[in-house]
Amino acid sequence: MLAAMAIGAPAAIAASAAGPLPGARALAVCAAAGPYWPTMTLALQGSSAWVACKEQSRVIRVDTKTGKTVKAVRLGAPVIAVASAFGSIWALDSTGTLDRLSPSSGKVVRRITLPVRAAYNIWVGGGSVWVADDQGAQVIRISPRTNAVVARAPVGDGPASMAFNGQTAWVVNHRDRVLSRINLATNRSSAMTTLAGEAPERMVWARGKLWITGRGTDLLEVDPADGSLEQTIEIGASGIDIVADGDNLWVPTRNATVDPTGFPTMVTLKRISASSGAVSTVAQANGRVDVHGMVARAGVVWISDNTRGRLYRIP
Repeated sequence: MLAAMAIGAPAAIAASAAGPLPGARALAVCAAAGPYWPTMTLALQGSSAWVACKEQSRVIRVDTKTGKTVKAVRLGAPVIAVASAFGSIWALDSTGTLDRLSPSSGKVVRRITLPVRAAYNIWVGGGSVWVADDQGAQVIRISPRTNAVVARAPVGDGPASMAFNGQTAWVVNHRDRVLSRINLATNRSSAMTTLAGEAPERMVWARGKLWITGRGTDLLEVDPADGSLEQTIEIGASGIDIVADGDNLWVPTRNATVDPTGFPTMVTLKRISASSGAVSTVAQANGRVDVHGMVARAGVVWISDNTRGRLYRIP
């Protein structure tokens, strides 16, 4: 197993009007996004932020109170996603290896080799950890109790995001735009509908609905029962990501020039009320801000920019 190192790093970078995201506090993290652009490089656990440093093949733990990097865990390949669940930190690398880390020591306590052609992102739901096989049109279910793969559910072309509620999971597939549903009791999947938009690729469950956005896609409110479109909310050219915190949906948006490239370069951070559909602009970038990871908790949004090496805290 690979061990963690305790290291020091500069404290928080002071927020200022001259920064690329006015009003946000910035902490120094790794500038190691590389191509392609990872989308789940951030996980929060208590007062710690865990950040996947793709090109450095490591995961770091940052104390969000002091801004210092207090742990660094070197892994064997580029790290593309990280998640916090079941008392552990889960790190996925580009070879399809899922490492389970101790959040206290940072040590790798279990290494799981996944049957995937192209690993992509980590989700947590239904008492399990899930990983997408981007080229294999399937999602992989891993039991945190046994650390073993317990199911391989076929979905559409390009599984890109998952959402969960009760005994059901949904998968949005960005290439064929199919919304798939998985019965978590049986692991059987079925296609529900073909979604609007160019490449719907991010999804959350909130207030009894599915909320979906992506390249060339506004914010879609979708009925989870039959996949029907209930409303389309104008947010700009497209949404890069979406997270939920209570009634609030948080969406960083691109402009029309950046949208066709698929780059995660943010123009504004929007807040949408899931109950009313009201849209407001919370933050506007005046320089380059790339969104490689995003978490909302207790009214605060955290964005990991692994191009510039910044972790932003937006109240």
